[in-house]
Amino acid sequence: MKKLVPVFLALAVMLPLDFAISQQFPSSLTLTPINANASEVSFKATMTPGKNILNVEAVSVTISYDPSDFTVDSLTSITQKYFQSVNWTDASVWNLDVNGVNPDLIMYSEYHPNFGSVPLLKNSPPDLCVFTFYPKGSGPGTASFGVWQNTPTGALTYYFEENVIDLLNFSPVTEIQNLPWPVELTAFTAAQQGESIALQWTTASETNNHGFHVQRMDATTVGADWETLDFVEGSGTTHDERQYLFFDWSLPHDGLYKYRLKQMDFDGRHSYSPEIAVEFQLRPGEFTLRQNYPNPLSLAAAAQTTVGYDVPERSSIRLVVRNMLGQEVATLVDATMNAGSYTATWHPVGVPAGTYIVTLTAEAMASGQAAVQHMPIQVVR
Repeated sequence: MKKLVPVFLALAVMLPLDFAISQQFPSSLTLTPINANASEVSFKATMTPGKNILNVEAVSVTISYDPSDFTVDSLTSITQKYFQSVNWTDASVWNLDVNGVNPDLIMYSEYHPNFGSVPLLKNSPPDLCVFTFYPKGSGPGTASFGVWQNTPTGALTYYFEENVIDLLNFSPVTEIQNLPWPVELTAFTAAQQGESIALQWTTASETNNHGFHVQRMDATTVGADWETLDFVEGSGTTHDERQYLFFDWSLPHDGLYKYRLKQMDFDGRHSYSPEIAVEFQLRPGEFTLRQNYPNPLSLAAAAQTTVGYDVPERSSIRLVVRNMLGQEVATLVDATMNAGSYTATWHPVGVPAGTYIVTLTAEAMASGQAAVQHMPIQVVR
């Protein structure tokens, strides 16, 4: 970047001097949060031209951050660069170090390779790029991001206008102050439960959490988009673990579905959970005992594991857990079940660590079809 600014200055001395006029109509720079959670914090940088039409030759935006709180990535921390579509030269740097201790600046920079320009419209301000930072802690937390204007080696946030010798500073420039990532999502699972899909998620702590929009996508349909199924209220602000359960009874057909949570703050900010996929089959073809999750299972407080099983027709179902001596330690299911896919939960209370066996015993009411299936579960301290 030290070489970039003098090149523009050396060439610009041959152009008409229009610096004073350009300073009367400065462009502005706005940072707008897009996403903030325990996994990533991202925002976009938007440039609003000071004139109805502004011919731009180069632009640079440098953001300061605390390296003790965040990491950055060379491939994903500066994305959606505006001038890539017109083949500008990219001079972005993702790990600038100005204090000689830690990288604490990240710089987006693009310029016209042949010293030409591109017109920007005031009534259609472009998003120059998206910055993404990755929290080192598990969250929730709060961060501030500043726009870096000048250093002893020259300006790092500026733009060049055609026919103007000097670089121009944005005015005003917004900064992001006290941006929270409010919810620490520790688990998000989905499994078929009879004629529905059961979604479960757990938060370790929440800050200013209004709640969750539950969203679904039909992954078997080309061009399908996310649809919002319902809203589940959050717990506001809490440092205690919270568990949530939602049943989707509105599945239109068998097939693969994706789910995600759109978490909403009370101030309107939002973030998305990771996506999870689940195969929905209303009528299984055979008795099946599916591997439990998690496995191995910890004896830590509130630990539990989920066992899935399929029932092809109305049947008498018994699902039990035994130790290696054959002694029954828990009965998970003892009932008549209609055709469908189900899950059962086991809480290993009062048992020692070791290997346990889950046994599914099934007998169909009409056909007389029967099955006995076994599956090991590892319990650790």
